Amino acid sequence: MDTLERMIGAVGQTFAPRPGVLMPNWSLVTEPTAREALAASMVSAQRAEKWSCLDAAEDRVWQAVLHAFARSGAAPETARLATGTGLDGPAVAGVLRALQRRDLVVLDERGTTVTAAYPFSARETGHRVQLDGLAEVHALCAIDALAMGAMLGCDTAIESSCPECGIPIRITTRDKGCALASATPATAVVWAGIRYADGCGATSGCTVKLFFCSDEHLAAWCQRVDQGGAGFRLSVEAALQVGKGLFMPMLAPRPEEDGA
Repeated sequence: MDTLERMIGAVGQTFAPRPGVLMPNWSLVTEPTAREALAASMVSAQRAEKWSCLDAAEDRVWQAVLHAFARSGAAPETARLATGTGLDGPAVAGVLRALQRRDLVVLDERGTTVTAAYPFSARETGHRVQLDGLAEVHALCAIDALAMGAMLGCDTAIESSCPECGIPIRITTRDKGCALASATPATAVVWAGIRYADGCGATSGCTVKLFFCSDEHLAAWCQRVDQGGAGFRLSVEAALQVGKGLFMPMLAPRPEEDGA
């Protein structure tokens, strides 16, 4: 893995998943440690290399998957994606495999059914998010849970728990998901672990991006489970900034689609 110092050096670097749209949006990430955490996460998972320059079909299917998760809380079937994108079933299946290679979606063991698409999971993860006016969904990690509302333009209520003691953690957002409304307990923090393996962030980095009830329990968990693991301790507000910076551009339209 790249050294953490080199990864932090990527603060401010961007890439274009689609023409006219840059990721991350660094203007939304003002807290210094949040900027470092976002940069390290992007470099460790090779996001710029993997997520740049989607072709039109890839982009169309990817966005259709994200919208389907938000509306229903479940992964879309290939037939529904075909109807929604104007592609036939075999074409959709091929695009999904391409998106998996880019680590934008996760497919099941047969490689035919979507099981996750950052920030959503079709399976229980320990992070549940109620999207105001939309569905209740599972998030892949703490930062993904915090980011959903801002990405979709809705307020959220997040239910998670401390992995060290099991105490429930509840986070709510306001201002269309862009601001923190409440955190219970007030001492809650986020660990943004840096890990990437097997070309899939969902099964590696997401497993170490977690809510904790306190700094003490974060330290205890790191000592017990992730001793020596790279990562960043973030306030909930700083973790929300990381999520906004990464996820808000995901559904941003191409300029021609926005009337530009």
